Amino acid sequence: MVSDGVRMMSAGGVQHWVRVSGAAHGGVPLVLLHGGPGESSYSVEQSVGDALAEVTPVVFYDQRGCGRSERPSDASTYTMEQLVADLDELRTALGVERIVPWGVSFGCLLAAEYAVAHSNHVDRLVLQAPPIADPLHPGLWTMRPAAVDPILTDPERTALRAQLDGITEPMERTIAALGAISQSANAAAFFYHDPANIPPDDQNAPPPNMEVAMALVGNERAELVDDLAALDVPTLILAALWDRQVGFDIPRDLAARLPQATLEIFHHAAHSINEEEPAHYVDTIRKFLAR
Repeated sequence: MVSDGVRMMSAGGVQHWVRVSGAAHGGVPLVLLHGGPGESSYSVEQSVGDALAEVTPVVFYDQRGCGRSERPSDASTYTMEQLVADLDELRTALGVERIVPWGVSFGCLLAAEYAVAHSNHVDRLVLQAPPIADPLHPGLWTMRPAAVDPILTDPERTALRAQLDGITEPMERTIAALGAISQSANAAAFFYHDPANIPPDDQNAPPPNMEVAMALVGNERAELVDDLAALDVPTLILAALWDRQVGFDIPRDLAARLPQATLEIFHHAAHSINEEEPAHYVDTIRKFLAR
């Protein structure tokens, strides 16, 4: 694999920001697939990236149009198919035959789709808070207003319920709920179980690309869980009891479906597991990779 350092690498005609760390360990690298959609690898890289690079090679990169990577001239390329193709082109450019896709939230969808499309290049999977639901589940976005409702103040809750009265379209309801939580004094509770774990503002953190978010949100394949379950890939699923973003039932049920799944439960974290329980997080991945 290429040596440690930061570089720009082309995939799908777009320059991607890539950082390699821990290459001297050799072996199959962890490749971080960040969440959002439209966020960047920055927060995960800062919280647990260096600690993981002490035990295994790690590749961080920002997906097309995200973070420190180039924005394509054609926004219609913000598709899951293109993200999968980008990842495989980056794998080839890095000079590795197999990788461990390490998905975080939305990145789990990309990790799973990559595994389905390129199982011969996947050694194992690490999935943090995977929003990969069974086809009979009502859906992450349908559940979002119910997840937001408990942590609003009483006036905010009343206002949201009034706003949603008569609206049945799931994405319209989700957008209203996200608007309510973004303006709430309790907004951080949606991502963090313990307020003491909320990181200070970091001016170096890249802003999200909402164009990417709007292109990819709600377009998950209902058949993905069945396709993933048909593979025989060792998979580590990291789930938090207090995760209101994805919930606990979706990762738990995914672990029950996959033939070689290990479910690790974090009792003192919400969606941002890597920031709330970093030592437990790193140790769990280290042990999984050592099997």
